[in-house]
Amino acid sequence: MAAANIRSHATAPDQRLTPVREVFSALADELERARSLGLRVEGAICAIAVRSSIDGAVVSELQQLDAVLQHIAALRDFAAEIAKRYASAETIALASALERVTLGEVRARLAGSDFEDIESEEGWEVL
Repeated sequence: MAAANIRSHATAPDQRLTPVREVFSALADELERARSLGLRVEGAICAIAVRSSIDGAVVSELQQLDAVLQHIAALRDFAAEIAKRYASAETIALASALERVTLGEVRARLAGSDFEDIESEEGWEVL
């Protein structure tokens, strides 16, 4: 997306603008959190499978989880690279995008604030 397109969108005067670099950096961090949680789940499932002598065909389905984790890692790396390459002066308004994020802690981190700093938790799920 060209910088001109980012700045050309009209924003409400009270809407906070966030540097694109910070947006992609926060997104990369969230993707790493999701990948780390997935790795923990994968480890727990493998440990259960070993102790329970679960059928090998069922265990092989763990390859799907591994593929998801690899996908998340690739998206994390993509977002991190964009964060490195964007000039810090380029900004975007995040309010409408953040409305789509229902997990309160994730939404707060993507907004660049602590979850405790958010006044209204309406419509948010907490992990």
